[in-house]
Amino acid sequence: MKTDGKQLEALVAFVEKTLLPQGFDVKTNHRVFNDEGVQIAEFDIEVRGKVGSTDIAWLIECRDRPANGAAPGSWIEQLVGRRSRFGFNKVTAVSTTGFAAGATEFARSEGIEIREVKALTPDEFADWLQMRDFHFIEKKSKLDHASILIAPNEDEQKREELAKVMSSVNGDALILKSLRTGEYSSPTMAFLGAVSKIGHLFDDIQPNRPGKKIRLHVNYSNENDRFVVETKLGAIHVQAIIFIGELSVCHRLVPLTITAEYRKAENGRIISQVAGFAPQEIHGSEFSLEMHKLEETGETHVVLRKV
Repeated sequence: MKTDGKQLEALVAFVEKTLLPQGFDVKTNHRVFNDEGVQIAEFDIEVRGKVGSTDIAWLIECRDRPANGAAPGSWIEQLVGRRSRFGFNKVTAVSTTGFAAGATEFARSEGIEIREVKALTPDEFADWLQMRDFHFIEKKSKLDHASILIAPNEDEQKREELAKVMSSVNGDALILKSLRTGEYSSPTMAFLGAVSKIGHLFDDIQPNRPGKKIRLHVNYSNENDRFVVETKLGAIHVQAIIFIGELSVCHRLVPLTITAEYRKAENGRIISQVAGFAPQEIHGSEFSLEMHKLEETGETHVVLRKV
């Protein structure tokens, strides 16, 4: 697992949130501040809810430090202190490197639950996971230029003002306001929407080959579908946009990179198993595909998670 701990926290938080009954709130990386606004703590995973008439506060802290060996007793001491100071009913410690003998004994005596996430080989998942990779096909659209057309009878001042706005922004600027929703889009987003609406423009593109240059003249004849550009002279209605850009298709094989088991350290009881594939970039953000098999229910959950 990545040693920044975020992947471990995300894994544990997902499993626990899935297993919890409705009405429980799960927060990750929750920061706590004192009355002066100074941060005094940050909780990896905080679970709060009600059982009957009792308020439950559960803290789960995660440790992913392969270079430092087994989790020491000093970490358990810190968690005991946190439980007292912040009023948690239950505290759980999760480690990817197990627990030192002294830490295990001390946790048991103090009522701190200990769990571990252990890496497994893909062969140990053979009973429910056969795939070792998957095909990722990404359709890409790149906008090179956009020309905004307005009504022929608009006065010259508005044309000049629109030209000033367009010369001062790039394709990602949120300058197009939808008359229907009031939301703002960029020329790049409008280009992507036009390409998606047409639907068949990618059909003749070979994966991992040079892209296809396209020119789209999109008319917004229905006023409800129209954009406006807000300027000093008021809102200018967009009648059409001429898009010039390129479409391409990327195909790659994404390997399985994580196979691990989340379990109780005291008795080895399995809580869940997770298989994760290498993160992929989608529209500028990285996402990972994960499969979580929950031992309690036998269900396998497929998750696309932003990393």
